[in-house]
Amino acid sequence: MKLAVIFGGTSTEHDVSVVSGTSVLKNLDKTKYEILPLYIDREGKWYEYTKDVDKIAVLPIGEEIKELKKVDNIIEVLKAQDVLFPVLHGLNGEDRNNTRTI
Repeated sequence: MKLAVIFGGTSTEHDVSVVSGTSVLKNLDKTKYEILPLYIDREGKWYEYTKDVDKIAVLPIGEEIKELKKVDNIIEVLKAQDVLFPVLHGLNGEDRNNTRTI
């Protein structure tokens, strides 16, 4: 099963999302899933985190990810996955405003 973990993002909680995302990546069962780590930078650009998934450690707050490859067509990459696991915090993450005006 192809599983993409999406983390980072444009919110003020970007660094927290990186810690959470790398924690998820470290703890997923690598024998069950073909894991694709997808990082969103603070400007909203998408990258594949190319570090060997077996070697990913939980990053501390503020540590920058270095092993990145720009994703040119994110829609095609996302469509090729079986499961998307968003680990995004703050606005455009779990704080998304879902209210409607009636």
